[in-house]
Amino acid sequence: MNSNQGLNSGRDWGAVPLRQNQHEWTMEADGPMVQGPLDMEFLRGQRISLVLDEGQYGLMVRKNILKAVYLDGAHYLDIGSSPGQIPTDSHLFFLSTDQAIHFSWGKKHQEVITTQSGTSVICQCSVRIEKPARFYHRTLRELNQWDPETIENHLKPLVSKALRSLLDQICEHSHHHDASLQSNLMALSPSQLDEFLTDHGLYCESLAAYTASGPVENYEDLRAGQTTDLLHN
Repeated sequence: MNSNQGLNSGRDWGAVPLRQNQHEWTMEADGPMVQGPLDMEFLRGQRISLVLDEGQYGLMVRKNILKAVYLDGAHYLDIGSSPGQIPTDSHLFFLSTDQAIHFSWGKKHQEVITTQSGTSVICQCSVRIEKPARFYHRTLRELNQWDPETIENHLKPLVSKALRSLLDQICEHSHHHDASLQSNLMALSPSQLDEFLTDHGLYCESLAAYTASGPVENYEDLRAGQTTDLLHN
């Protein structure tokens, strides 16, 4: 791969020639969503066999510019300063689209999700990477550290904002009543949050939300005939 040709992607299943200083590199199977980056200077003058499973991606970055996206398969990379080699000032990130990050908001958490009318909402959701290149440009490139805690802290406000935007849409049809809001929350699907996440290369894997107020039967202004679907759980 010539890293000077801009953004590339593909699979390489060709046979690797026998030679010295060759190393195999893989992702940690049960590791976090983002691993690395691997400093190419550390591998100067060497050749690595990069093996990625389905759902795993390698992102080659140089001077904050994404140069290549490696898909699942085997890739053979020469590291050095000669033409056709990977420059030693490059870095290699590893991303897993099978790993999720989980977020929660509620009474026991420091941050609470509230609607425009002031109703507190307990929320839990999990997000995954859908578009690795977009995720790099909108998230990884903005960070100086890439450990799981830093990435989670960076993404939580983004997901919180997405949830509030979704709640605003729901409240437009809930008639400003907790019982109506609860009914709409129980009907939510994870894909409804994707509209607010896709620009960041993410999608919602699971979503659960319900009002933090008491059971709806405690409200005196409810009319008879409402179903138990509206009960707080």
